[in-house]
Amino acid sequence: MILLHGHGNNENDLFSFSSQIPENWIVVSVRGPYQLAENSYRWYDAKMINGKIVINIDEEERSRKKLKQLISEITNKYNVDSQKIIVAGFSQGGNMSQSLGLGNPNSVTGFGVFNGRYNEEFSPYISKSIALKNSKAFIAHGSGDTMLPKTYVTENITKLKELGIQITYYEDSNGHSISTKQWDEFSKWLINFN
Repeated sequence: MILLHGHGNNENDLFSFSSQIPENWIVVSVRGPYQLAENSYRWYDAKMINGKIVINIDEEERSRKKLKQLISEITNKYNVDSQKIIVAGFSQGGNMSQSLGLGNPNSVTGFGVFNGRYNEEFSPYISKSIALKNSKAFIAHGSGDTMLPKTYVTENITKLKELGIQITYYEDSNGHSISTKQWDEFSKWLINFN
């Protein structure tokens, strides 16, 4: 289980949830490579341009390559079951998790996205592998999220369904954060993951 924090946070943010992950999972929480301030990091730059979120795909790609390398190292070092590698994250970290899952279905078999969205710039990187059809996604979103309103999760789910991804979706009234109930539902999904 690889955990990826949101924009402006660090590896300690989601690691606080690690005690609630089933014991048979190895948990690694990763820090984004681009520093914003002390204890504040991101995976890539994003800007609002003409009412649309636009990401720096070059930075995203560099972060994704580093994460792919880390997953490979962890798999080899700890003799991890390569059929049970999950990447999950919040907001920008959720977007990165999804990119890893869609781009590398042979090394990431499932991904979790908490209050994230689909990055249109990533479309050319989506794998054409048949393994993509076996990918599973857990998507959670709060209807009270004003930073990434529900329209983003609706678009994301539509895109994932078009790709044939098996989706488990949970929604509550939470804002732009991970609620206890969202994480509980994610933990149940993990228990049943196969």
